[in-house]
Amino acid sequence: MKKRLHMICNSHIDPIWQWNWDEGISSVVATFKSAADLCEEFDYIFCHGESLLYEALEKCDPALFERIRKLIKAGKWRITSGWYLQPDCNLPMGETFVRHIAVGKKYFMEKFGVEPKIATSYDAFGHSVGLVQIMAKNGYTGYLFCRPEKDVAFNYPSRFFNWVSPDGSSVVASWSLYYSSKLGKLINKVNSELYGEESPSLTFSKETDKPYILDDIDYILWGVGNHGGGPSRKDLRDLAALEIEDVEIIHSTPETLFSDNIKIGGDVTTSLVTSNPGCYSSMARVKQAFRKAENLFYGTEKMLAAAMLKGYKTDLKPVDSAEKNILLASFHDVLPGTCIEGGETEGLGMLAASDKTMRDYRTDALLYLTVGERVAGEGEFPIFVFNYEPREVKRLVEAEFSLATQNWDDEYTVYEPHIYDEDGNELVCQQIKEESNLNLDWRKKIIFDAVLKPLGITRFNVKTKLVDKREKKAKAADLEAELSAFDLVREPVTFELYDDTADPWGMSLDEIKTIGKNPKPLRLMTSEEATSFCHTEEELPPVHVIEDGDVYKGIEAFYTSERTNAVLDYKLYKQQSYVDLKVTVEFAEKDKLLRVKIPLPENFRDGTAIGDGAYVWEEKPALNMNCQKWAGVKSGEEIFAVANDGAYGCKVEDGYISFTLLRGAGYCVHPIHTRKLYMEDRYIPRIDCGRYTFNFRIFKGGIYEVNEMAEILNLPPYAVNIFPTGSGEYPNER
Repeated sequence: MKKRLHMICNSHIDPIWQWNWDEGISSVVATFKSAADLCEEFDYIFCHGESLLYEALEKCDPALFERIRKLIKAGKWRITSGWYLQPDCNLPMGETFVRHIAVGKKYFMEKFGVEPKIATSYDAFGHSVGLVQIMAKNGYTGYLFCRPEKDVAFNYPSRFFNWVSPDGSSVVASWSLYYSSKLGKLINKVNSELYGEESPSLTFSKETDKPYILDDIDYILWGVGNHGGGPSRKDLRDLAALEIEDVEIIHSTPETLFSDNIKIGGDVTTSLVTSNPGCYSSMARVKQAFRKAENLFYGTEKMLAAAMLKGYKTDLKPVDSAEKNILLASFHDVLPGTCIEGGETEGLGMLAASDKTMRDYRTDALLYLTVGERVAGEGEFPIFVFNYEPREVKRLVEAEFSLATQNWDDEYTVYEPHIYDEDGNELVCQQIKEESNLNLDWRKKIIFDAVLKPLGITRFNVKTKLVDKREKKAKAADLEAELSAFDLVREPVTFELYDDTADPWGMSLDEIKTIGKNPKPLRLMTSEEATSFCHTEEELPPVHVIEDGDVYKGIEAFYTSERTNAVLDYKLYKQQSYVDLKVTVEFAEKDKLLRVKIPLPENFRDGTAIGDGAYVWEEKPALNMNCQKWAGVKSGEEIFAVANDGAYGCKVEDGYISFTLLRGAGYCVHPIHTRKLYMEDRYIPRIDCGRYTFNFRIFKGGIYEVNEMAEILNLPPYAVNIFPTGSGEYPNER
């Protein structure tokens, strides 16, 4: 029986990478034009997915789009995968992957009447096992990918294997060496994959050459990629003339390949990681903005649903645009931070556009939900809180409001806020520093403990009392003594700077094992340094109390190195089972990375590294973890977890769980043979220089408690001071 070699022609196109979107989409048009011309001239099949690119083509070149539609009907052009684009496959939330599939499938079904069954992700740097369940439940039976590299970053049981998710779902997966071929060099690639070495020969014989390394049913991905191109006439002519003894060569597609008599060997039940681990910590601005946009989008959808159940009507087309901005920002060279600076700017622009759209919807929906509420009483400041959870919960809520008039005569007295529930019961409340920095008794911020109605609004009312003014002066704190009363953090959190590389991917073999070398701790500032850092007139202790009330004690600590300063704010709650950390960093390093180190309790130091992913949690490789909203260590059934709002890369080592905050890597720099990483005759900017803020929540509990706490940190209740008009009914229910 002859072996069968499936030749799958494609052209992997990065819409944003070493170029911006305008040049990226122009390469799509040129590639599709060339591929269509050759489809009409040669007997081959061109394979390409990503509805984003077809949607753009439909707008800018309708004639070419119609040609492609005819080629699809004729079987000469195959829509593959069916996703919106090829995203990073570790960092987005599970729901974002669902939207990639939903948006892509809807488009391809409406325009071409096709629904692919084999998903492809040729260029992502790793793949969450949570994808398996998502793909299987969306009708996919197979998955074709290229990274992580076999025997370098991951050990696969065979060419084709069963990839199984924790819920028992599975797809057949296959790893390929590389997705493209060089222009006019297809035969070299065939030689390489056939024998393991390149050669320009068009004929092969088992009698004169080495044994084939291909399976009985195997495949080669080919076509010029990266910046487009696809097949060339030379490659198609060479392929037509190619003869391999006892091998049938087939122009094929992923569906045709996976439906052939392939040999499936072994199961993989973990995420496919890790390749290029630097991607999980590079370009922090984009990663933080992406997490924020995801949380806002899915939270606002819930608020819109609640408002619509009460008659709210609005045009939802801008929501579709906001969704697509998030999907494009998740592209596997934007979200991982491996694009040029212009790509970073475009990614941040997409996320800002989505953010603005959804904030406007959130405002409209909340105003609609409160318009029927009674008017405020004399001296009353109503606070309306939306609970995103579908059940009654007790949560800490933060809210701001303004006094009815500015209190300029505040030398001796100030207005103290008190908050009450709808039944008039006073709640535990603490006034804290407002966002504004005006030194005036006017703007107020409070944190209070509240019971919230399920998936809807709950009203609270603030009243103020005139009290004697207390002098505010920094009070030095003994951090170790303060922490000794807390089981979660019995010793201070610290920072370390590591020697790093300018490569944002982290491609070297050493980096696959662990990112960063030669740790050097940041030290606590002196009082003189702290005073200079904050530019205060009075001496400022490097560790001091900034808030202290009925809800929590806030302690601030300052750390420094030669070029980087860090501020660590602890929130030590009086009645809560967690500790919050706010980390602010002014980072100015090159080829270095910064980690925050959180000490593990003694009974967790021999535990198992664990973290979340796309709709899953799983054990993680301790020295190079990539997680989403939380990471931790499991001992028995209990987890010591650290939730976060935008730090994806971490490790567990030497009694600490450490999160990589920032990397002073270069824009779009990676090793090429033995050449220097970048030109050294000019200034080369680094990605993450600037000021950043990260929020962490330290918590212990079972898996469901940990997941819930991470969700609360990322999507806390939404509270606004609104004075309702008191119409008594919803406008559309009149």
